[in-house]
Amino acid sequence: YMDFIGELRPDSITRFADKVDSLSETYLQNANSIYYAVVPSKAYFINDRLETPFDYDTMNKMLDEGIQSAKKIDLTGALELTDYCVTDPHWKQDKLQEVVDRLGDAMGFSADLSKMTANTVENFTGQHGYNKEGFPSETLTYLTSDVIDGATVDNYQKPDFTKVYDTAALSSDSPYDLFLSGPTPLLTITNPAAEDGKDLVIFRDSFACSLAPLLIEQYHTITLVDIRYMASSLLPQYVDFTGKDVLFLYNEQVVNHSEMLR
Repeated sequence: YMDFIGELRPDSITRFADKVDSLSETYLQNANSIYYAVVPSKAYFINDRLETPFDYDTMNKMLDEGIQSAKKIDLTGALELTDYCVTDPHWKQDKLQEVVDRLGDAMGFSADLSKMTANTVENFTGQHGYNKEGFPSETLTYLTSDVIDGATVDNYQKPDFTKVYDTAALSSDSPYDLFLSGPTPLLTITNPAAEDGKDLVIFRDSFACSLAPLLIEQYHTITLVDIRYMASSLLPQYVDFTGKDVLFLYNEQVVNHSEMLR
């Protein structure tokens, strides 16, 4: 079960690259380091079998040439189809070691997911099965640790809920919202156990919800900004980028439909 991307939209790719560079020039002048990475969707792994393949080569070439302000982190070789949920478009959190390694190699950290505690959820049915009777289910795993359990989340839309994992979401229409309560314009995770003051800002879509918890141990704060739901012009009021690492992390569906970024 998967979503298909459609044909490459060159204007959207150019718009995405311009957006990264304009945000960097306007708001990130005092940031520490700036990176970008594209998360492949499940369709990437069967692209050669599709009737209308997506032109990844052209997309990557356009991004490589268009984005001047951020260093690229290539995630494609760090993933395979089995690293994604069967019933949901998103990746499995417990299969992200190689993704974390790629990010860490570029950004200067290392994290061993095998040291975390695996918690399993039975009978998980994701977005693909929404409102479909008799749809199959699968087992979902989420990872915890003392540091993750001790972190606090300040969610712009859910001020009363401060945990990393929202288990109540498992019985909702969007059970993948278990991870950081799902989409929201702005949230900040604070790790009181951080040994140094490194901070990270991620411009993100929903894929970052399950990735960010795995990085908590590496940073004092991680701020997730979703400019699908928040105008970029509001950034100075809510986010201080001074001295922070910044990562633009987007699925190629967003890159190919970048008009959704405000």
